[in-house]
Amino acid sequence: MMKHLLHILLWSLSTLVAGLLLLLGLFWIREWRPAPVEVLDTAAIADDEPVLRRGDTVRIVSWNIGYAGLGDDMDFFYDGGKRMRTSQARTVENLQRILRFLQRTADSARVDFILLQEVDLDSRRSYGIDEYDSLRRALPGYESWMGLNYVADFVPIPLTDPMGRVKGGVATFSRWRPQRVVRYSYPSGFSFPMRLFNLKRCLLSAAIPVRDTATGRLDTLFVNNTHNTAYDTGDMRSRELAFLRNYLSDKPYSITAGDWNSCPPGYRPSRAALQDAHFRPFPIGQTDFPSDLRFVYDSRTPSVRYDYEPYRAGSTTTTVVDFALCGPGVEAVGCETIDLEFKNSDHNPVVATFVIR
Repeated sequence: MMKHLLHILLWSLSTLVAGLLLLLGLFWIREWRPAPVEVLDTAAIADDEPVLRRGDTVRIVSWNIGYAGLGDDMDFFYDGGKRMRTSQARTVENLQRILRFLQRTADSARVDFILLQEVDLDSRRSYGIDEYDSLRRALPGYESWMGLNYVADFVPIPLTDPMGRVKGGVATFSRWRPQRVVRYSYPSGFSFPMRLFNLKRCLLSAAIPVRDTATGRLDTLFVNNTHNTAYDTGDMRSRELAFLRNYLSDKPYSITAGDWNSCPPGYRPSRAALQDAHFRPFPIGQTDFPSDLRFVYDSRTPSVRYDYEPYRAGSTTTTVVDFALCGPGVEAVGCETIDLEFKNSDHNPVVATFVIR
């Protein structure tokens, strides 16, 4: 009898292992493998087409919208909370409020570029809503491009309520026609099998023509949308910063903005921010980038709140991880983080103003 039970147990375990290996093999076959460099758009700029000029002011909005699912009501399992997603009604409400803020700001402040992170196309966590399409329809005065950074058929955690299908990334909106828009894969990445269910980060770069009025020559302003690694398993964030440093080395006219998941040089995060068990911002050092590149941020207003609990003003941990970096040919003349009290996203939007020199 005992021998028979042992036989059944071994057979059951073998069947389970075989099934898991088969499933893992299927995920591996279906794995999304983005190219290191992907050209999303190219355009020839006519001589009489309106373009930016040296001396022009450029205004940018950068915002991690948290796929409209991380408002002030949410605690998130990955950050020490319990839930995988908020209600569908709250997701729709968050998205509508995000759209209205962007519309108001774009119209009142004459925003040239809107750089968004965590925009979902078709994900269970955001109830299959095509948020990119909603954004495009809400911002008709802009051309737009999407750089995917999270594509997975099925994310199996948390086990009690799996995240399931995820498809999303970063989106750039521009009032000015670029000559070229490119998605660059960051050289960071998780090892197998974690990479099958995780993000594959990228830089979305738009090359915007800038005319020199004195000579008529066209230069290029690179407007870069970044969303860097949050949960580092080694040197992932360092490798991403090294990639950026190299990419920007020959681009004097550049603005790179987004959610860096790092603190900018000179900013001192709180002890609670640095000692959190789930997320700790990476400190960017003063010498990590050349001295002629300038970090631009608002140190007075937090840009992100931690998601281990629903947001409580004055209690929930906050810090600054959303900011911009500009090249020597661009002068920063203002940067403000708009305090929306994390009502509809776990990040606040950043509005930055620059002059092309």
